[in-house]
Amino acid sequence: MNEAPKSNPGLNDTFSSQSAPQSNPFTADLKGEFTSNFGTNTNAVSQIFKEGGFASNNKNKYMVYGGLFIVALGLGLLYFMSSDESSTSGDDVAGETESEGATDDADEDATASAAGEKTTSPAVNTAKVAAPAVAATSAPAVARSAKSSFSGGSGQISLGEPADGSSLTYDETQGPAVFSWTGGGGYIMFSRNSSMSPATMRVPVSGNSYNFKHPWPGTWYWKVENNTGATEVRSFKVMAAPRRNIALQQPASGGSIAGSGGTVSWQGDSKVAHYRVEFTSGSWANPQYRFASSGNSLQLQGVPAGQFQMRVGAFSEIAGRWEYTAPVSVTVQ
Repeated sequence: MNEAPKSNPGLNDTFSSQSAPQSNPFTADLKGEFTSNFGTNTNAVSQIFKEGGFASNNKNKYMVYGGLFIVALGLGLLYFMSSDESSTSGDDVAGETESEGATDDADEDATASAAGEKTTSPAVNTAKVAAPAVAATSAPAVARSAKSSFSGGSGQISLGEPADGSSLTYDETQGPAVFSWTGGGGYIMFSRNSSMSPATMRVPVSGNSYNFKHPWPGTWYWKVENNTGATEVRSFKVMAAPRRNIALQQPASGGSIAGSGGTVSWQGDSKVAHYRVEFTSGSWANPQYRFASSGNSLQLQGVPAGQFQMRVGAFSEIAGRWEYTAPVSVTVQ
């Protein structure tokens, strides 16, 4: 904080104590001169000319009057300078009071600049003080954030279910796979590698269990960690969903069928959302003719005569995908 400059003690004593006698080095020598004429006139120059000008006075008189004029001029300049300094000091005090109640360092610099003070050094000092303040507040914030991510950790963690080496069958009609442990929340991690690197999933958990919805078929590894430590790594295997048992009944492979009104039938299975029959003379990526059915048969409409490959598809609710019979060759009439 910039301090307001103190007033000049000598100047304050000169102008504030008017009743006290003044000590003037010229008083003893000029007492007679002041009592005759100068006391009745306020203009020293007029008095000089009144008494006959410079030609009729002796050298000492000229020197005395000149000295008095210089002293009066000097005192006037001192008064002017002291008044300007006093007003500046008042501005400084006001600026200091305002800067104490402000929170922005820029206001303080602006106040100091208005008072005519140098602001470079205070600005540098302010930056030095501000930097530690930021470091002191940001470090605990990071620590609190890291700690809150391990919510619920209350003791040594230990894995529960599933047991190491367990297996399950992929089935989208069933609920999620449940993983449990003791010791509170933290993170549960899954990976395709026993080293747990790279992690396929790293999920924050707040309790002692996690529901993994339909992990893909294959071998998995998992563990749990929190602020008390990490568990051992366990493995489990997800078996592929069993295919739906679909078998074509008619037409037989190498047989014939009418392109309009001909019937295609097949054996169905449970947990099938719907079926479809496809015909193509090229790639199965883009079959030329496709028919849908919710039952186990359908009638063809608009298939031209010719040689085609035909297959039946079933959308498995267990696997969540289409499963097809082996293609057969048919002749459409």
